[in-house]
Amino acid sequence: MPSPLSAQVIVWALLLAWLAVCVIFDLRSRQVPAFLTVIPLILAAIWRLSQGGWQLVVLVALLVLISDLPQAKWRIPIACAVTILSLSIAGSPGIVYAMLVVFAVWALWEIGASGGADAKIIITLVLFFSNGLLFIPIVLVGGIQGLVGLIPRRKTIPYTVAIALGMVAWLWMVNYPR
Repeated sequence: MPSPLSAQVIVWALLLAWLAVCVIFDLRSRQVPAFLTVIPLILAAIWRLSQGGWQLVVLVALLVLISDLPQAKWRIPIACAVTILSLSIAGSPGIVYAMLVVFAVWALWEIGASGGADAKIIITLVLFFSNGLLFIPIVLVGGIQGLVGLIPRRKTIPYTVAIALGMVAWLWMVNYPR
């Protein structure tokens, strides 16, 4: 039977390989196929439910349903109300932050400020780890990536690169804090 540490390393390697595949698709075609984002999102939701994190899964499911409302002008206000109600059942500060990150990422996608694949990848990671703090290094790497994009005659870099590098940074920070 593998030790918990080796099982953890295997899971991280699979997550990083998944992110690498997403980055490759995004770099080549500026699109990540739906099966590379939807299936991991569903698996992360199942994982979170098996770990007792139903509150976060319920919020994600409700936001998905809200995305399909016919009246676009009501999506953000309804999602705000649902998120506030969800925060009241969060149970811990860590889940509160994870919910806020999920809402923020969903809202950025809803208003067109980010792509759907980027949103699903980040929400998948938040669901899997139940830790919104992983969003911090993703945003920091994304900011650096944005600054590089300001250099004249540089092609823009897909945000999946920032997600993958931010995830690597977060895993390193969590496991090697000093």
